[in-house]
Amino acid sequence: MLSIAVPNKGRLSSKAVSILNKIGFGIPDDPGRTLMMDIGKGRYRVLFARADDISEFVETGAADLGITGLDLLLESGKKVETLMPLGFGRCRLVLAVPETSAVASAKDVEEGSRVATSFPNLTRSYFDRLGKKVEIVPVTGATELAPHIGVADLITDLTETGSTLKMNHLRDIGTIVETQAVMIANIDSMQKKNEEIEEIKSAVSSVLNAKKKRYLMANVPKDKLAELPMLLPGISGPTVMNIMGREDFVAVHAVADEDEVNGIVTMLKSVGATGILVLPIERLIP
Repeated sequence: MLSIAVPNKGRLSSKAVSILNKIGFGIPDDPGRTLMMDIGKGRYRVLFARADDISEFVETGAADLGITGLDLLLESGKKVETLMPLGFGRCRLVLAVPETSAVASAKDVEEGSRVATSFPNLTRSYFDRLGKKVEIVPVTGATELAPHIGVADLITDLTETGSTLKMNHLRDIGTIVETQAVMIANIDSMQKKNEEIEEIKSAVSSVLNAKKKRYLMANVPKDKLAELPMLLPGISGPTVMNIMGREDFVAVHAVADEDEVNGIVTMLKSVGATGILVLPIERLIP
C-alpha cells in the first residue's frame, strides 16, 4: 500500500485533493473529520494532516508521499525527496515594514531589529546570509499586527497579492523565498516503492501537462490543408481524417496552448472551417 499525506485544511487542501481526484483517487471534497482513508481497492492510503506536519510524516516514513508548501518544507529542514512543483498555492515569503518606516530594503534593517514571523528558520537563515544579527520573534498568527503593537519592528509573512499587507499598513521590502505546492517523497520509499511512486508521479504530471492545453477539432476545406502550418502555429502533427460523405472537407484534430486558442479559431474561420470545437483535456501524456 502506498500512503500519501495531504493537507486537511488551509490554502493547499482543496487543490491537493482535486489533483489527486483527477488521477482517480475519488476523495470526497469535504472529508470532514476523517484522518485516514483507504482507496483504490486498498492500493492507496490517504492521510489528512496539517500542512506543517506533512514534511515530518514523509521524512519518518509515516507517509510515502506528501503534498505541502515549499515554504513549509524549507522551514522544517526535513530530509525528503522533492518530486515536482504542482503549480498551485503560489505566493512569496516577504520581509515587510510599517508604511511609515524609513527602511527601504533588507540591507537597511538595523542590527538588533526585532522580526516577527511564523517562519523563524527561514527568516534567521535569510538574515544570516545578509550578515545581520536580528532578534527573531516567533508568532503563530496575526503576524501583521506585531509592528503596530510594539512586539516587533518588522515581519516576514506569506503574501500572494500584497493586499493584506497594504490593508494592515505594511510595505513589502524584499522576497525571502517564492513558494508553491510541491509533491515530496520519503527517501527510503523511493527505493522500496519506486514503481508505485513513479506511477503516481506520471499520472500527476499528465494532469499538470493538460492544465493549459485544449483539444481543438474543426472541419477544414481540403484545399486549405497546405495552410495548416500557418493556421496552427506551434502545433506539431495535427491529425487529419476524412469525413464520411464529404470530399471537400476533412476533420482536423490538434492540441493547442490555451492562450493561443482564440487566435487559432479566428484563423480557422477565415479559411472557411466549420464545426469548430474546443475541449478541455483531463490528462496529457507526452
